[in-house]
Amino acid sequence: MRAFGSLAARALFLRVVLKAAIVVGVIEIVFLAEGLTGTLERVLANGGTVPVAVSVLLLTAPEIFDFALALACVIGGYFAFVAAREERELVVLSAAGVSQGLAVRVALAVGVVAFAASLLVSGFVDPLARSVNRTVVFDLKRDLLFRRITEPSEGTLIETIRGKTFAALSDASVAPPHESLFVHQPGEDGSWRVTQAGDWRLIGPDADGTYNLGLGRVIAYDFIRVDAARDRGVLQGGRGPNLRALADPDIAGVPRLPQVKVENVSVPVSLENVLRHVPRGEVAEEWTLLEALEPRIAADPAGREAREIAGERAARALVVFLAPLLALLACTFAGGGLGRYFALPLACTGLLALDVVARALLGELAVGAPLAMAGVGVAGAAALALMLVLAVTARAATLLRPVTERA
Repeated sequence: MRAFGSLAARALFLRVVLKAAIVVGVIEIVFLAEGLTGTLERVLANGGTVPVAVSVLLLTAPEIFDFALALACVIGGYFAFVAAREERELVVLSAAGVSQGLAVRVALAVGVVAFAASLLVSGFVDPLARSVNRTVVFDLKRDLLFRRITEPSEGTLIETIRGKTFAALSDASVAPPHESLFVHQPGEDGSWRVTQAGDWRLIGPDADGTYNLGLGRVIAYDFIRVDAARDRGVLQGGRGPNLRALADPDIAGVPRLPQVKVENVSVPVSLENVLRHVPRGEVAEEWTLLEALEPRIAADPAGREAREIAGERAARALVVFLAPLLALLACTFAGGGLGRYFALPLACTGLLALDVVARALLGELAVGAPLAMAGVGVAGAAALALMLVLAVTARAATLLRPVTERA
């Protein structure tokens, strides 16, 4: 009899897992389809290819896995338990002497597996996937920028990076083609620098990853903000607000704009001066669960944010553990009448409400007291699981009464 019960438990367990996996797959496909257009535009705009766009898109799949898994355990578990009831499987098992607690044990087993899967993906796989995704996009931007500098092009290419605007001008209608580089670089206190280069080339990288930007026929202008009232609207030292406001007697006293003109300049360029790839340790969403819960990072701003995110991820995993029990409880109310129509929506609503409360509570606790967060989370989940088990046990007889007339 014990072997028969174990076989039945495994069969019901696999049925619940299969239906939950189907729901997870559907949610993930919808999520990826929604982000497909934006990902393609972003990757192709930075010089990537369709295979690269597909890989970037797939790297975003873990972002929604834990949320999809929670819903899937409720929806998939509900339909699996209802199917077992309507097909008289639970009736046959009860008649064979199998305990009515079989469905509860299966729900708990599914919850434990789902909890582990949620914690593994959200706490480890997703942070690392986010980091790889950001690195791939960064490499595309870097390669595109350097390709724009080193390869011939037509028209005007404009790129703004870290506040600096680069405009590469090209006129292929003349021979040889005329190319020039315009750079606008803001400074402090309203100052700015404008640099023009008649030609340019990028040499490198060397062993340290440094490039040399060779500029030819360079002219640089420096501008700073002045006090118009103090200077009476007249340029002093080559700087001022408005030349057009000056009358003829005043314009003669205006000095020329300060300019620096050189023939050729070779400037060492580090990638950090143009594009900065932020280390993974500075991005809280890319910290794994173990990294976020280390005691030494309590004073680190990024670490505090990472701890809050880790608490939210742990809360979501605990909600996922409770989801199959919610599905089983909904199945006990899905009998005749209106219950069969509202049981599943109410279970999903309860799951989402529980998720919001648990994430807010454990996320806040995790910042200052990770151990307290873990204790409160485990104790709360255990108490809720016990309440759900008692509620299902009280209504266990409804699991043996099929609603349909199917034989």
